[in-house]
Amino acid sequence: MSKSKIILPRELDGKPKISYSQYSSYKDEEYQDQYYLQYFSNIRLPSGEFAEFGTSCGQFIEDVGMGITPPRTGCLSKEDIEIILDKITFHPNSVYEDKIIVDCGDYLIEGYADRIKYLDNKEVEVEDFKTLNIDTKRKFYESEEYGQTALYSYKKEKEGYIVKRSFVTGLGRKGSSLDGTGNFKMRLSGVVEEIETPYTKERGEKVIEDITKVVHQISDDYKIFIKYFGAKEK
Repeated sequence: MSKSKIILPRELDGKPKISYSQYSSYKDEEYQDQYYLQYFSNIRLPSGEFAEFGTSCGQFIEDVGMGITPPRTGCLSKEDIEIILDKITFHPNSVYEDKIIVDCGDYLIEGYADRIKYLDNKEVEVEDFKTLNIDTKRKFYESEEYGQTALYSYKKEKEGYIVKRSFVTGLGRKGSSLDGTGNFKMRLSGVVEEIETPYTKERGEKVIEDITKVVHQISDDYKIFIKYFGAKEK
């Protein structure tokens, strides 16, 4: 692995930074071009209906959990809202969009855990909300290929917490497109399933090791971009 200085398109407190979503976008061949456009060229791209729908669900859950009224509903229907209120338990002593910073020496990982429940005896439960087709995506989130909850759990363990549970709450989704009037056909199916992502220190370290490899790849790509397109090194 290259030992040269890491340069990334974004910084935090003077250090190069990456988020888990940036890491996963770069790794996915389907979205890698979008990563270059957004982070190298600063071209703002539309989020797409899947992301917009997921964001609406996340914002609504966050606002209800934090007692913010009225909660943001985004593109959610009345039926979607009723499903969330019926199927999601809003636990006390929970922090929504809990900021996570992992210092990896040459760079930082920045993230926001959807929900962390702070229990007695320094125990925590780390939870990620996803809108998805549960039947087709369950195996992915059960596998070690998915590392978001492991990363956030690793950080909480480093802070002295005991990770009692790490899991994804999958909100079943149906439909996939806008109709002719611009209204969402996409809706929640009513199926809500908790998918366990058991945490171990080794699993957390493995995620960070892979992110570090990707960080070096992005840094090398970004140096080439700077060379040929005249961006200034930070």
